[in-house]
Amino acid sequence: SLLMTLSDRNLQETYFWLLGGLGGRSWGHLGASWPYLLFGSLGLWLCARPLDALACGEETAQTLGLSVRRARLLIVVLATLTTAAAVATSGIIGFVGLIAPHIARLFFGSSHARLIPASMLVGGLLMLLADGVARTVLAPIELPVGVVTSVLGGPFFLYLLKARQRELGG
Repeated sequence: SLLMTLSDRNLQETYFWLLGGLGGRSWGHLGASWPYLLFGSLGLWLCARPLDALACGEETAQTLGLSVRRARLLIVVLATLTTAAAVATSGIIGFVGLIAPHIARLFFGSSHARLIPASMLVGGLLMLLADGVARTVLAPIELPVGVVTSVLGGPFFLYLLKARQRELGG
């Protein structure tokens, strides 16, 4: 809020960035974030085996010879870099990072070597669909994509919570 107040930018432009959207973005915006997205995504994909080991539990991963602390730090740094580059370009678009991996896991399994690129593709497809809906549902007014993904993601998140509660016997 402080940065918004001190910024020279238009308040409406900042508000739309907070809601998340692809409107007003160009190849130049993608070009500025591309190196960070590529480095972070490739780094995370190369961490597929440590991620698989961590999915089995911390003790199992340690037994397999993984330096859990170092692996977690590297994964958090790479995920933060990738997320920051995406958010800086498109704004805050909620729920895509929650929905895409769950859908990808249904079709491609839980091996992170397949799951990471599949999640990127599914996330991209979700964004294309959400952007199409955002541009056409109230045409000529364009909704922020983040509004559309929130409408889809909110119920999906509640479904996941309910399914998890059933799994745990609650």
